[in-house]
Amino acid sequence: MGTDHSVISEPSSAESGGRTRRPEVRGPEIARAALDLFVTKGFAATKLEDVARAAGVSKGLPYLYFKNKEELFKAVIVEAIGEPLLRANDMVDAFDGPTTDLLRELVAKFREFAESPLGGVIKLILAEAGNFPDVARFYCSNFDLHGRELFAKVLRRGIARGEFRPVDDIEMSAILLAQPLAMHSVWLRSLAPHDESLPADSDRFYEAYLDFVLRGLRP
Repeated sequence: MGTDHSVISEPSSAESGGRTRRPEVRGPEIARAALDLFVTKGFAATKLEDVARAAGVSKGLPYLYFKNKEELFKAVIVEAIGEPLLRANDMVDAFDGPTTDLLRELVAKFREFAESPLGGVIKLILAEAGNFPDVARFYCSNFDLHGRELFAKVLRRGIARGEFRPVDDIEMSAILLAQPLAMHSVWLRSLAPHDESLPADSDRFYEAYLDFVLRGLRP
């Protein structure tokens, strides 16, 4: 399961003046600063100069790493999602125990990511998908696809071990498992603060989600 790190183009040397950093360190630093600004201010409202200031680098340095804001957006996605996705994949591959426990652990990993500052990238991607289709395609092919595949692996494992009932369409079933989790993360950062009819309670959501899913998968 690879991710595309080519969106980060390393300059031959660090900027003159200021603190010295290895080029391979500066790119991720800039992407992390951009993630925070994109999530809090919005993508359109954030200028590369704002990112440079937040990252503590010279105003022109981001242009040496990223040819435009769309390329920086892609780097933000890599920085936010790449490592958590790889760790989740390793966990699924190495897990030794009942598949119901594996599914619970995978959902817990997603919740840990979604409730961290990095989780704001999901709402950001969905909000900007129509304006930046190339970024949306980049996310779908490099990250959303691999995220769904984690749930497909869990389904195949459970079916093969006789712990889950047979499922006719693994791919679509994996989407049904993954999308409610992503949308809950978006809801928490958008409508939940304004919804007086149902106070945000993630414990209740995840308990109900797992109860619903696991009942449906029983042999």
